[in-house]
Amino acid sequence: MAAKPGRGASPQPGARSNATCRGVDARPRAFYSSTVTHPLGGKTSIAIGVMLVLLAIPYTTPSLARFRVARAPWDKADPAAETMAEAATGGVPAPAPTQGETSLAASKNEATVTNALPEAPALAQPSAASLAKTKGSIAIDDPSGHALDAFYTRLAHTKNKEAGAVTRILHYGDSVLTSDYVSGTMRRKMQAEFGDAGHGFILVAKPWDWYFHNDVIQGATEGWSSSRVTGPFVKDTMYGVGGVSFTGSVGARSWYGTGTGQTYGKKVSRFDVYYLETPNGGEVELEAQINGERKNERFSTKGDTKTSRIKSFSVPDGEAKMTLKVVSGSPRLFGVALEREEPGVIYDSLGANGGRGELLGAMDADHWKEQMDLRDPALVMLHYGTNESEGMVSKDAYEKTLRALVDKVKAAAPKASVLVVAPLDRAEKNEATGALHTKPVIKKLVECQKKVAAEANVGFWNTYEAMGGDGSMASWVKKGLAGSDLTHPSPQGAEILGDLLYKALTSGYEAWPGSKAGGQPHPTD
Repeated sequence: MAAKPGRGASPQPGARSNATCRGVDARPRAFYSSTVTHPLGGKTSIAIGVMLVLLAIPYTTPSLARFRVARAPWDKADPAAETMAEAATGGVPAPAPTQGETSLAASKNEATVTNALPEAPALAQPSAASLAKTKGSIAIDDPSGHALDAFYTRLAHTKNKEAGAVTRILHYGDSVLTSDYVSGTMRRKMQAEFGDAGHGFILVAKPWDWYFHNDVIQGATEGWSSSRVTGPFVKDTMYGVGGVSFTGSVGARSWYGTGTGQTYGKKVSRFDVYYLETPNGGEVELEAQINGERKNERFSTKGDTKTSRIKSFSVPDGEAKMTLKVVSGSPRLFGVALEREEPGVIYDSLGANGGRGELLGAMDADHWKEQMDLRDPALVMLHYGTNESEGMVSKDAYEKTLRALVDKVKAAAPKASVLVVAPLDRAEKNEATGALHTKPVIKKLVECQKKVAAEANVGFWNTYEAMGGDGSMASWVKKGLAGSDLTHPSPQGAEILGDLLYKALTSGYEAWPGSKAGGQPHPTD
């Protein structure tokens, strides 16, 4: 008799399980738990459920009512919110969009106080003082507001690149300018902004050891003698526009040319020789090498009377060098100006060692007028005070002397503006403490210059204040911006001063109404 299978025994082949016969899957319960998911137990359903719970929370908590996405039926309406909504729409329901056209009434473009900009700008034009301050300088004092109109008018024509629009600046002064300090920086900056019309006026030879000009070549042989506004003097007091008169002996030579640097003073198209025609004149030869060929011209300086003249020697615009040679007699010459046939600025540095305003003022008035007519300046700057600080007699006497100089310049150059430029600060040492302080006379000179400039209706720029005012020279010496003589700037200091003066002049120009109107707002041109 066959044995009955036990619980762990396998069914006999061909036998059918009771479970199978009842239609029930005989697979273990664990199989279902790992492979079959409830219809509401999926990830999407769970996410929706979480979201609904979060949305429901604000409706169960009054303090979170602001987070409700819709007003619940049991919530009371917010009267304030409804009032604001009605106010926004005027209480009228928003119109439904329509199609078609709307007839328009007759109309025209009319300016009113509510729809048009005012005729005059509502924002005031920036002042020269604010512009200069923004640039880090101080403005030029001009109480009348028109002292520099003539200069700014010419500058506007130059800025517009009008044919023949040259703005010449004559900067007179003492030893600070003898080495083209301050003026050298001014020339570079003004020409970069308004155009390069040439380097300008250079003396025939070197009358002082300090004499130097940036961005040009210049030299001379022996055979020249000179008389100067600072002495030795010439009896007729005719010193030319540069304040020095030269007499050449036969064979004496001098030469002038464009600079050897990479940026500045690279072009010239005309060498203008300034000379005095006299009964005892002589003959002069001018020579240049042009494209490998020699060009030369001769001219005579003889005449019946003493008269200021110019001899022009033209070359192709570009780099060039001209040599001047005395051929016969004893010609009397003043200098050579390097210029170009281009709109731009020309900046003459006319410093004299030991220069003082009263010495320049001793020049023959008619002669100076002739020289100014030939030079045609737009601006004449008078930069004195350093040497006057050695022996100022009285404020009244100094003011009288300065006013006479200003009036003489205005008479010699009536079409030009005049600008008085204050001296630099000057320091002296306290013998007891060794500390450096400003010489008191400097402050007095600055006060006098400012007063005279206002009374004479000319501009005034306060170099002393621009440097920093009281005690500034001592600070500059410590920084290496001035020399141990406590008087003169170093090249670096001079560049700073030139930059400050440039910013003052250009700030005044930018604030001047004519700078925006083609340079013709005033009848001074």
